[in-house]
Amino acid sequence: MDDEKIFKIALLTSLVGMVGMIFTAGYIAPQKVRIEDLNLGMIDKEVSVEGVVQVVKRSKNGETYFLDLNDGSGRLTIVIFQSTSLDMEKNNINIMGLNQRRVNVVGNVAEYRGALELILKDSKSLKILA
Repeated sequence: MDDEKIFKIALLTSLVGMVGMIFTAGYIAPQKVRIEDLNLGMIDKEVSVEGVVQVVKRSKNGETYFLDLNDGSGRLTIVIFQSTSLDMEKNNINIMGLNQRRVNVVGNVAEYRGALELILKDSKSLKILA
């Protein structure tokens, strides 16, 4: 085979692969995990966790919220930054009213002061289940 044919085959294969990735990207769901299974190797990974909100706290400046989530296997802090909390309030989600509610959250695993936490991705990443 000559170089021109190899180039055309490679180009066509690349284009088909990129189109396939674009169409399937919306169907990739974050990994669902139990809190006890979270580890340092998952930092910056997007995961989904389900559990009961035990405590809702606000930062001293009132711009950030912290949810203590318990899924039966452990506890995890969910961090909701101001931009996300404002968007949630616009969508009539009362963050302080999440206390003792069962929720599913999607976010990125982070470490703060030696403890793992989950940074809420956006306002649509928290679903109230019960």
